Amino acid sequence: MRVQQPVRDRNMSLWQSAVRQTLVNRIDLPDSDKKQAEYGVSLHAQSEQTGKPLVEAAPPQGAGQSPIGSSSNIAQASKAAFDALQAHQNNDTAAHGTLFSTLQDLVTKYSSWDIAGWVQCGWYYTKYYVLAHLPPTYNDWQAHAPADINFGVIDYRLPQNSRILMIGDWGTHMPDNAALLRQALKKFNPDVIIHLGDVYYSGTVEECTANVLDVLDNIIADVKPQKRPAFFAVPGNHDYYSGGAGFYRTIGKINSGVAGCTQQASYFCLRTEDSKWQFLGMDTGYGDRNPVEQQAPSLQVHEGAWHRDKLDTFAGTTILLSHHQLISAKEKLNDGQRPYLNENLYVTFKQYFDRIAAWYWGHEHNFILFENDLKIQNGDLPLKKGRLVGCSAYEETQDDDPYAINNPAARFMKKMPHLGLSQYKSGLHTFYNHAFAIFDIAPDKITASYYEYPSWGQANAPAADPPIDKYIYQEQLSPMR
Repeated sequence: MRVQQPVRDRNMSLWQSAVRQTLVNRIDLPDSDKKQAEYGVSLHAQSEQTGKPLVEAAPPQGAGQSPIGSSSNIAQASKAAFDALQAHQNNDTAAHGTLFSTLQDLVTKYSSWDIAGWVQCGWYYTKYYVLAHLPPTYNDWQAHAPADINFGVIDYRLPQNSRILMIGDWGTHMPDNAALLRQALKKFNPDVIIHLGDVYYSGTVEECTANVLDVLDNIIADVKPQKRPAFFAVPGNHDYYSGGAGFYRTIGKINSGVAGCTQQASYFCLRTEDSKWQFLGMDTGYGDRNPVEQQAPSLQVHEGAWHRDKLDTFAGTTILLSHHQLISAKEKLNDGQRPYLNENLYVTFKQYFDRIAAWYWGHEHNFILFENDLKIQNGDLPLKKGRLVGCSAYEETQDDDPYAINNPAARFMKKMPHLGLSQYKSGLHTFYNHAFAIFDIAPDKITASYYEYPSWGQANAPAADPPIDKYIYQEQLSPMR
């Protein structure tokens, strides 16, 4: 069983966040019941996303059954409670009353939690819903007085010989993603950690605190590195589902006490002390905070100008970072003639492909090395390296086929290594493993190594953290200027 299953739906993600927070506060429920409840709500969320009906609620199994009910019962109760909230928001009094009666019936017959618990979920959902519909947080360099084009450039400079650990779609607070980071810090002792975005379910302040700030503090206390690595992040769509306050609180607190490492904005520029390399992170989450149209997001107007300035004025080589994809072999990014391509991002950055050694992104929960020197349009510069590293915590199931090629123009590297399937089978599902990247930086090159790490759910967890074995692929990023 995999407790958390995110969905690309803002309101459903807010509902999952509300249930999670309610469960956190229920000290009367054992952890096993909390996991059962969260899993049941995830089944409801997946049903809403796929359009597949829920399994009918089953009658009680008698002695020994969890008082919170089976996962199918929880899913049915979750649907009734969520639909009742929606009806109330839409002033549909009749539907609200019918659905609330259905919820009462489910609770009475099948012991699917209790009415008070679902009411508390509704309170949190309303809170998160209101926050999500306020103007989202965003620090625009142009809005400062006076406007400063260098706002967002990190004061700290990486040593000319240094190491970065990069993770993507990591903010789950699950045992396997915490184990990945703990073992990576022990093995590699990085100077900096970079996160490519997404804290689940909807990036609330509570989730960002529990899933990122607290997890990192606990791991640092356990590993006891010689120095605490700085942590920089770009936001994903889930970070903005609740309005972005959790993300901004995270970047405001996470590097407290790490000199020169304050991240001012949802975009950043991190450079080496010899000015040979810069890591340029962008905010694509803002444009995907309400994914109704399912279109690939663009940057804020002033942020596009900010990135162009950093590329125009920097004499070294750039590593570009985003949460959303530039290209995708599996997902449809637009309704145009090139559904595999984020046209907005391509127009913004294509003229700079002669100084961008690699572009890394997440969003899809997979590890993919796209074809080197990928030609996207005749007459334009090719993309030197496009790399998907979005599977440091959430992984696809074998049934989902994350390596499906729906867009052949987004070509994979020949003989590209694939993630293996986890040896820790989780209930009915077999998951692909996690992955992350290590960058060993030197003036004349960056050695990029990609490591695989086992994934597991609740049903078959290992007795101790598995070690990190040999990398699954290694390549050199060469200076472009």
